[in-house]
Formats: sequence, structure tokens, C-alpha cells
Amino acid sequence: MKKIFAFLILSTFIFSVQAQKKVFFSLSDAIAHPEDVEILNLENANLSEFPDVVISFPNIKILNLNNNQLKTLPNNIDKFQKLEVLFLNYNQISELPENIGNMPSLAALSVSNNKLNSLPQTFSNLSRLKKLSLAGNKFTKIPDIIYQMTQLEDLDFSYNSISSISEQISNLTTLNAIYLSNNRLPAFPPQLTTLSNLSIINLDNNQISAIPENITDIASLRDFHISNNKITNVTTQIGGLNNLEYLYLNYNKIATLPTEIGNLENLKFVDLSHNKIVRVPPSLALLSSCREINLCYNNIYELPVDFENSPKLEKLGLTNNTMPKIPKSLSRYTIY
Repeated sequence: MKKIFAFLILSTFIFSVQAQKKVFFSLSDAIAHPEDVEILNLENANLSEFPDVVISFPNIKILNLNNNQLKTLPNNIDKFQKLEVLFLNYNQISELPENIGNMPSLAALSVSNNKLNSLPQTFSNLSRLKKLSLAGNKFTKIPDIIYQMTQLEDLDFSYNSISSISEQISNLTTLNAIYLSNNRLPAFPPQLTTLSNLSIINLDNNQISAIPENITDIASLRDFHISNNKITNVTTQIGGLNNLEYLYLNYNKIATLPTEIGNLENLKFVDLSHNKIVRVPPSLALLSSCREINLCYNNIYELPVDFENSPKLEKLGLTNNTMPKIPKSLSRYTIY
């Protein structure tokens, strides 16, 4: 199922603000009260052209133009002096105007599911931009201009056609989350291991065959998605990811798991479904914080007896394995 993760992050932000401020849902209503407009939601408004009048609203901070038929943005978009959040998802925009780089307050921008394949050179002037989603466009590489934006915290280029990542990504030292799912990456981008502040990595649906030995250099990693790739073995070093809470290794070609996976003391959820696992290490059952383990669709015939007394386990996925029956000793868990 497609998920535009940075878009969800931005949505969470806008909804939290909406709880405190009046939201205008009608352009005519907003025109009647221009001084009062701080949040304008024109999603699904059947707009074929950008409503230029909104630029004149002096206090607008959040503008949602998702799901329209916009093809272009106005050249004077830099007149938005106070605009902090701009949603332009699901339109038909093929390029951004040069003056977009002169929006002094813009902190979050989502232009997902459009037709972009490049960015204007002024884009790096957005010195306050922290959250950026360009998912679902036509990029074959991350534009070099992005690597100058060292203030970025969340970056989403999922659902593009990217096959490599420049070494310059190491410039983005404040990056907290990167989403590169559904691209054409042939290997785990080694440059990501230089970003020690990363807490979320999504590399689902690529062509990656291995997790690097130095994965532990990403000391802050908390949420790691690398499902639907071509991984056959999991490095023993994965046990050194002390802050890892969520691990998605489903839909790969993993046959064995390292004992060291049991060292992930903060792991709460792990998905190992749709692999080729035959033997499960006892250490997996002894994870001290794990509440759910999904082992469905593997080749597991039996589980270690340690699963009878997993410390925090609540849910255990075992469907479609080679086990003749589910042991009664596992009845304390929700089995699926």
C-alpha cells in the first residue's frame, strides 16, 4: 500500500494547528475576511489555476491546495511573506517558479504526486525549510541543490526513479527522517551511515541485497523499513542498533537470522514475514521490549521453547509456515 510518509507528517502538523485556529474552507469566505485568514484549505476544490487572490491575504500561514488540477504556480509566489506550510500534492505541476526560493517563512513543503523532475536554483534559499516531500514525481536523482539545505529534517523522495545517492547527502547533518521507498536503488546507500541523527529510514521496494556492516553508525535509528528488497542475510551488526524500535524486513529472501538480533533491547515490533526462514534463533523470543513478531509466510517447522516465556510478547504471526500445529504453550499470545 502506497504511503507518502512526509505528507503524513505534514498532515499531523496542520491538524494540530487547526485545533487552535479557524480554518477557512471556502475561497469566497476567505476573500470576505482576508485579514482573518491564517489557514486556508482548498483541497478538492476543482481548481485548474492557482487562486492568485490568496497571495494578498496578509496573515496566511498554511495553504492546502491538494487534489486539484494545477499545472503552474505564480511567479510572484514569494509575496507569501508569512506562509509556513504549503500543500500542493496530487496536482499536475511540472516545474516550480524561481521565486519560490524567496519565501522567507516556509518551513514545510509537500509537492508529492506531480510531474517534477528538477528544482530551480533558488530553492536552496529556503533557509527555514525543514520538511520537504517530493514523493511521486519524475526525479531520477536527488537534485544537487538539496544537498545545500543543511537545515532539512525530513526528506521524502519516495516513488521516483532514483538509482543512486550522492556523497553530498552527508551534508544534511540535521536530517531526522529520509524516505526513499519505491525507487531503483541497487544497494543500501552507504552515505546514509554518515548521518548519525537519522531516526527513520524507509528503503522499501528497491533492489537492495544487503544491510551494511556499519549500520550501527546510524546510532539514532529508531524506525527501519527495508521490506520488499533482495536481502538474503541479515548482518550480525544489526544487534548494535540500541535505539531501534521498529524493524521491517518482510518480503525479502532471508533464510537465517543472526543470534545478535536478540540484542535489540528496545525493539517493539519486527516484521519478518514473506521470507525463507527455516530456523528462528532463541534470542528472538527473548527480546525484552518486543510486543509483536510477524513470522508469517516462511518455512518454519518449529519454534524454540523460549517462545513460551517471551517477556513482553503479545502478538505472534505464524500463518503459512510448515508447522504441523501451533503449540498450546503459545496460547497466551494472539496468534495470527
